[in-house]
Amino acid sequence: MPETQTAQAEDVLTLAEAAAYLRVPEAELLHLVEADDIPAQKIGGEWRFLKKALAEWLRYGRDYCREFRRWPPPWRIDPALLEDFLFLLEKRLLDQLSAERPARGSKQAVLKHSGIFEDDTDMDERLADIRARRKAAGG
Repeated sequence: MPETQTAQAEDVLTLAEAAAYLRVPEAELLHLVEADDIPAQKIGGEWRFLKKALAEWLRYGRDYCREFRRWPPPWRIDPALLEDFLFLLEKRLLDQLSAERPARGSKQAVLKHSGIFEDDTDMDERLADIRARRKAAGG
């Protein structure tokens, strides 16, 4: 059997192999399967388990099978890739939240909130005029 087929065949476990992998008696594993507490498929009257699904079940706990039935199974997503993605997403959000706000009335603040002025070449002069009017009005 080619190496990739061998690796894929090893990822699918029988009841006895899954029980050995989880280090539990077959009767206990069968009880979990019948209670729909563990990911398994019945094929030709025999239970089959994906080794990766069992590892994820161990990671997330007993209720994982019931709670996440509507969502794509986590074993379809590479956990390391998902962790990296979530870390980068969290970092980006925190960076955006902690970014310095431009000074009130500055050119950057006006551009941030009013993109229509972005291409104006006389923005500095307009802002200076506004500041002068405010100062003259006492504000």
